[in-house]
Amino acid sequence: INPAPAGGPVPCGVSTGFAGAESHIVATPDAVIFTPAVQPSGTLGTGSAPVPLDENTQSNASPAGLAVTSDGGAKWSFVKPSGVTWNPTDHGDFVDPVTNRVFFEDYGPIPLAPELGAGQEGPAHIMWTDAIGDPASWHHTAISSVFLPENPRFTAAPAPPGQPAPAGGYPNVIYFCANTNVGFVSPVIAGRVCFKSLDGGSTFNQTAILFTGVAPQHAECGTSGEIYSAIDGYYPQPAPDGSLYVMVACGGATYLARSADEAATFPIVKGAMGQPLRLPLPAPSVGQIGSPDLRIGPTGTMYLMWSTVAGGGTKLMLSLSRDRGLSWTRPLDVTAPRVSVNQWAMAERNGHVAVAYLGRTPGQATMDAYMTETRNAGDVLTGGQPLFWSAVLNTRPVLYGDSVQGSGFLTLAAGVRIPFPPPFGNQMFGNDFIGATIAPDGSAWGSFGQDCGPSPDDPTCQAQNDQTRGFAGRLLWAPRAVATPSPSPTAVKTRPLAVSGGQPVAPGVGLAVFVTALALTVLRRRGLGASADPELPN
Repeated sequence: INPAPAGGPVPCGVSTGFAGAESHIVATPDAVIFTPAVQPSGTLGTGSAPVPLDENTQSNASPAGLAVTSDGGAKWSFVKPSGVTWNPTDHGDFVDPVTNRVFFEDYGPIPLAPELGAGQEGPAHIMWTDAIGDPASWHHTAISSVFLPENPRFTAAPAPPGQPAPAGGYPNVIYFCANTNVGFVSPVIAGRVCFKSLDGGSTFNQTAILFTGVAPQHAECGTSGEIYSAIDGYYPQPAPDGSLYVMVACGGATYLARSADEAATFPIVKGAMGQPLRLPLPAPSVGQIGSPDLRIGPTGTMYLMWSTVAGGGTKLMLSLSRDRGLSWTRPLDVTAPRVSVNQWAMAERNGHVAVAYLGRTPGQATMDAYMTETRNAGDVLTGGQPLFWSAVLNTRPVLYGDSVQGSGFLTLAAGVRIPFPPPFGNQMFGNDFIGATIAPDGSAWGSFGQDCGPSPDDPTCQAQNDQTRGFAGRLLWAPRAVATPSPSPTAVKTRPLAVSGGQPVAPGVGLAVFVTALALTVLRRRGLGASADPELPN
């Protein structure tokens, strides 16, 4: 095994010590916040019929909060937003990179919280804090016009020219977009609606109806409804000038739309010949997991990522635009060597791009947690070859099959274990949504749900009461100038590393396990295909 070039990041992973579910992860300069931290309580949540469950049984309606670490994952504490425990799935979270204000959304407390008044189950409960560790610092509001939003997204941007400015000294407009469901099972979704806040997140007003599935909001779609689901990347992203861009998928194409009026309208961008601007993506499909995702950097560079089937597996592709989507670079395969990707999540910060994903190599039955990062993706804009760092973050599998195998069973008070009833099955304890973020210190983090073992009878599963665990991993860069390695364009070099993490750790217990089996991979990927048009300057 050849040694990796010096100066690269160190991969590490650790359990939060709390039961997990569909995960998200965000970071401030002082803390990394993993959602959810589930606390099984032997109930099925508020409003459910009484069921005599074992007190340690984990369900999709167990109470949950946030797992927070301020020391890189060595210790995790439990935080209740607004002093309340919440539903463990389908939440949203965000950190405004300008102010480091933390936002959290959930569609219902478990159990009911009298202080929140009537009509608690279903609306979007939005909370924010400037001090994650201070219980009294949380602010709460609710949007009753959306029902059961699934994995909604926030973003923030300065007010565009000529638009209302935020009041009260907060520098950014806060945006929140969410699905509104007509039932508990997606994809029965009425529409995707956006809201804005001009007071730092304390109140929200509706702006655009972004998508509707039957009668589309964009004339370019013709008679085809816009494609969106409980899990997709079709949410607005801010540009440096305060405008918002969003992908619009319909009729076999993906268009780029732009709002310059604080999310009131999202007209499709027109290309050089006046035609609707289409993105260089495969035809979208309904209910697609791991749909394309878009980010915009501080200089206006756009980063577009999507998955594609190639070479007998699923790969992640990255393309950049520096002319607001008019032209795009050749696609780059960012996937670790020989790995086929399952679910994934993308992050961008100050021009750095990272993606967390579940993956496996040929012949592997289990799945591992991967992280890939590049700090020079922009080199492709000038004909260069970006450098990608990839690593496995776990030591024992994250999943023991295509989905959760050992967790996700209801245990009755009498000790009888039964599968969780349809339509949820085991997947709700799995990784149908994972998270990624790049912390202010440059560390790329991913969040996953880790199964306990290959079956409920596995000793690890019995020790965990058949519960999952939240799992967080990162690529940690030293706080110094990093020398850029220069291997040949096809070089792939690996070495074993001694890094922290990988084993379940109880909350509040210092991390004392050191792993010597993780390999950090550094690679340069050749782009696939040809560049479309010459890039134009911003």
